[in-house]
Amino acid sequence: MIIPNDIDFSKYIDFVGQQESQEIHGAGYWTEDMIARLRNGDSLMGDYMPWEKLNEKVRLRSGELTLWAGYSGHKKSLMVGYIMLCLAQSQRVAIASLELSPVDTLHRMMYQAAGLSEGSKVAEPFARKFMEWADPNIAIYDQLDSVPAERILGFVNYCAKELGCKHIVIDSLTKCGIRKDDTDAEKAFVDKLQWTAKTLGCHIHLVCHMRKPQDGQEQRMPTKAAIRGASEISDLADNVFLVWQNMSKKKAMDKQSAGQNLTDAEFKELEKPDQVLVIDKQRHGKWEGVCGLWCHPSQQFLPGPDQRPVHFTMERQACSRVA
Repeated sequence: MIIPNDIDFSKYIDFVGQQESQEIHGAGYWTEDMIARLRNGDSLMGDYMPWEKLNEKVRLRSGELTLWAGYSGHKKSLMVGYIMLCLAQSQRVAIASLELSPVDTLHRMMYQAAGLSEGSKVAEPFARKFMEWADPNIAIYDQLDSVPAERILGFVNYCAKELGCKHIVIDSLTKCGIRKDDTDAEKAFVDKLQWTAKTLGCHIHLVCHMRKPQDGQEQRMPTKAAIRGASEISDLADNVFLVWQNMSKKKAMDKQSAGQNLTDAEFKELEKPDQVLVIDKQRHGKWEGVCGLWCHPSQQFLPGPDQRPVHFTMERQACSRVA
């Protein structure tokens, strides 16, 4: 499903401004929510991440805004795309990938679904089956380059209200028509996104870039303090997830591929995860920490070095996950 870039979002943009008047209710308005809280206690609620080892630690809850940040080239967009592919097995998702064409976005997801490296060739019958499955389950905004922030808010409202999308990706904040030095506009936009997620009961995923370390070294895992832009945006978000590639391991692997001898320290790097997902903030979850992942050539992110790629049946069911 492609959402054309000339769709009229005006009535959805108007809805964004109706904030305070929409949020005043008598206490009884939340009765069922209170009863659900009593029944569920402290148990985690929300959609699963693709990795079973995070089941009791992290969930993607409705009504929340998550920032996904990482250095350039550290595969944050790939990871978000893989998570959307998993979620789309059981619900509709929407993606505004303003740095990739719709075909490029779907092409990467197709290879992830096939479990094949991009050097391999996906058979045409599989590609057609993937696209037939993706059409009702993945909505793609047909727009490249910068889009005014108001239209992005209209896009989110349209996808949540008209298409019933439960997870909506905006990739990335730098493409949302806000000047680099306008931190007030940036804060206001992120604040509206958080309010929109809460009001419409969807989960919004906002991809952000990070400032490069002053020493130019990316071997150290970043923190949310390094997210580019207004420092307050991580405070406004419900969750902050950081995607970091183990560059020391990558260098050791490149050296090994070139037939060069490795040091003992470099051999130890080969045993470590390819990627690390840092849960740096989870407002409504108790756990914060790191999750090691291994990147398969298909760009699937797997929980262990010996795990086989996930087999996607492309049926309307809960996403297959591996331990």
